[in-house]
Amino acid sequence: MLLVADSGSTKADWKLCFKGELIGDYVSMGFNPFFHDSQIVVKELSGIHGLMAHANDVHRIYFFGAGCSHPSRNQIIADSLKKVFPNARINVDHDLDASAYATCGNE
Repeated sequence: MLLVADSGSTKADWKLCFKGELIGDYVSMGFNPFFHDSQIVVKELSGIHGLMAHANDVHRIYFFGAGCSHPSRNQIIADSLKKVFPNARINVDHDLDASAYATCGNE
């Protein structure tokens, strides 16, 4: 399964896909590594029961977030996600990258 997140500092939208089809749509508080540590991320995500039902089945995560503009900050989010989704390969990038991908694709 593939999980994609678009996170600001106050709200995050999560899309869970299986074989190219959307199977889950979730909302959580936003995660910004300037303000949120691993404990907050893990606690918040653990409370989303529909998402947690698939936690072990998620094999790829793309997280785009506010404040995720430096490898050390990105690692805070990646380490947090790994605690919740132990089988996932995780990619963390700035939320502006998501805007560029949505607008320009691979160009």
